[in-house]
Amino acid sequence: MAPSLDMNLRWQDQKVVKVNEQWTVDSRPVVKVEPVYQKQPSNMPGMTYIGLKVTAPVGSATPPHKHGGAAVVANMVKGRMLNQMVCDGESHGAKIHSEGDSWYEPPGCHHVRIENAGDEEAVFIANFVIETKKIEELGPFAALVQIDADDEEKKKSKV
Repeated sequence: MAPSLDMNLRWQDQKVVKVNEQWTVDSRPVVKVEPVYQKQPSNMPGMTYIGLKVTAPVGSATPPHKHGGAAVVANMVKGRMLNQMVCDGESHGAKIHSEGDSWYEPPGCHHVRIENAGDEEAVFIANFVIETKKIEELGPFAALVQIDADDEEKKKSKV
């Protein structure tokens, strides 16, 4: 059974913790991410187009994160996901997306809240367009997902 959703929850009030070397919200289940494709289209020199299949168990949530300057289009395949972003300094309220829906995240967007909003597993495909050099330097996952809490932990360890 899905937890009750607070559509007005301030994303800053989420409790982000590390469990088994993975960041999660309130020790909730984490999503599974699988690569679907990676292409370098000839009409987009210096850019790579990558698709990731994201499977979100019931009750799962992902901590606030960014996508390395990538443009992202996500397409819901199954279930329901709550999604909230802050883009260009403007906060977009929480919205629930269902099978067949999609959303867009412009480069630099801060993905502040995403969680399974239903009573079944949710699946979506996240399609990224990112600079090829970032993929080559960092590897696909590190280039595409930067968890806020991980960045903060790295800053503290340098002090």
